[in-house]
Amino acid sequence: MKTFGIILAAGESTRFDAQVNKLFYRVNDKELILYPVETFLNNESIDEVVIVSSESNKLKLENLFKGKHEITVIEGGLSRQESEYCAIQYLEQKATDDCIVAIHDAARSFLSTELLTNLVNTAKEYSSAAPYLESNKFYDTSNNKMVLTKKIVDIQTPQIYKYKELLECYSFLAENGITNMVDTTESMYKFNKLKTHVIKGEKNNLKITYKSDLNTLESITRA
Repeated sequence: MKTFGIILAAGESTRFDAQVNKLFYRVNDKELILYPVETFLNNESIDEVVIVSSESNKLKLENLFKGKHEITVIEGGLSRQESEYCAIQYLEQKATDDCIVAIHDAARSFLSTELLTNLVNTAKEYSSAAPYLESNKFYDTSNNKMVLTKKIVDIQTPQIYKYKELLECYSFLAENGITNMVDTTESMYKFNKLKTHVIKGEKNNLKITYKSDLNTLESITRA
């Protein structure tokens, strides 16, 4: 039973406020996209890695990894959900029903190898896995105020499922015109009410949306 790593990197990085797409923004003399890809490639739990790219960045990514790593770069869709489905369809000739597929945001560049291993092992035991962090607030748009609560969690990636269940889910969503799912956990719940098994995530596994998020990560590292 193989485990595939899918890294979603099809976004255009419009909010990052840099001259280059954040995938190619260099931190410690290294492109941000290299960090999560190398975490997957260097992890013994992962057998194969696929990067889902935009059309505009596909060649850049292929050149970045050429001669360095055994990966595949494919073109994604206009939304996260479409890009996930592109990856799932790509694996149709490679994956068996019971294969494990870990879907990760490239923008979560600093996922640790320990968390990735724990998630894969959890998915092998419970058939699903996702990391979470506790949160105590959310913004109530109807009342225009911040609400404090102990019942909110932030779901991170990678989110991991068996291949057959992913294929059935995303095929169903596409055939029924269901779009704009936030992430894989929502898609799986929308399809079959699957409650994903969650484990504690990491603060370093922050999604980098703005350049200021790099300062936040630096402060976390120093703490």
